Amino acid sequence: MTALGDVEVVDSKDALAEAAARAAVRAIEAAVAAYGDATWVLAGGGTPLAAYRVLAGPLRGSIAWDKLRVAMGDERLVPLDDPESNWGQTAAALLDHVPIPEANQLRPRVELPGPEAAADYERQLAALPKTKAGWPRLDVAWLGMGEDGHCLSLFPGHPEVEITDRLAVDVHDSPKPPPDRLSLTLPALRGTGCCAIVAAGGGKAEVIARARAGDDALPVTRAVKEITEAGGTVRWLLDRDAAAKL
Repeated sequence: MTALGDVEVVDSKDALAEAAARAAVRAIEAAVAAYGDATWVLAGGGTPLAAYRVLAGPLRGSIAWDKLRVAMGDERLVPLDDPESNWGQTAAALLDHVPIPEANQLRPRVELPGPEAAADYERQLAALPKTKAGWPRLDVAWLGMGEDGHCLSLFPGHPEVEITDRLAVDVHDSPKPPPDRLSLTLPALRGTGCCAIVAAGGGKAEVIARARAGDDALPVTRAVKEITEAGGTVRWLLDRDAAAKL
């Protein structure tokens, strides 16, 4: 494991979804064995959604769903039935099909104004079991990334990247629509045990190479460093197009 995480490359987007799903099963199993329960931070995006469908289908029996908590790394401040809603899409692909107790689902309250939604999400995260260092224990975290190197809803050069005094922040003027969002902060990731950065497509190849080279102008690079410096592990799960410039 390097300081910037190991890399696993597969041949196609379908293979990537399968690999991500199976990696999640292994990581959740390990956390449940260690702690008796697990918290998984979910990600939006096409490849995670495909992986969720695998978990809701062929791998449904592989996870002790009653011992799992789920949170969302970032959310768009839109109604749950909006096509842009990460939680709504994830519910349709996975959460509506597996028996995760409702009390174990940390849903961002998108019906609230941004600052109130961030404060509510902060309270939900703060109630999670803690690591020895006092951070909310995020046993498994999935991060997507954009062609600009953003992860969560933390965009290059935007002030939310520099937030250090809270776990969640409301985001405005996102360069990618919709403009109003809610996101974990970088410090919130310090409680991560096992992170998977899941990315597909040649449009991300250049920024992945920059991140793997340690370019701190990219939020995803800084996220990896937050996790690994706090003792967590990171694995990049990529299809061949996304890994083309490594």
